[in-house]
Amino acid sequence: MAMAVIDRDARRVRRALGGDSAAFTELVTRHMPAVRAVARACTGNLADAEDVVQEAFLKAWLSLDTLQEPGRFGGWVVTIARNVARSQLR
Repeated sequence: MAMAVIDRDARRVRRALGGDSAAFTELVTRHMPAVRAVARACTGNLADAEDVVQEAFLKAWLSLDTLQEPGRFGGWVVTIARNVARSQLR
C-alpha cells in the first residue's frame, strides 16, 4: 500500500513538472494535513501556521524540479514547512 502512495505521488510530481497544475493541487490536498500539523507544532498558533503552509507549498512549487525522489514529495514538503517555520521564529 505504501508503495502505491509513493508511486501516485511520483506520477503527480512528474505531471506537475510537465505543466499540469491540477496534479500539484492534488499533491497539496493530499499533504496539507501533515504540513499544517507540523507548521502548527512549530509556530504554536493557527495564523502563523497558515502563513507557513502557504510559503512551504509555494517554495515546493518553485523548486519542484530539484526534488530528486518524486515519490518522497510528502516528506520533502514537510521538511520545507519545518524550515520555513524555524526561519520565521528567528
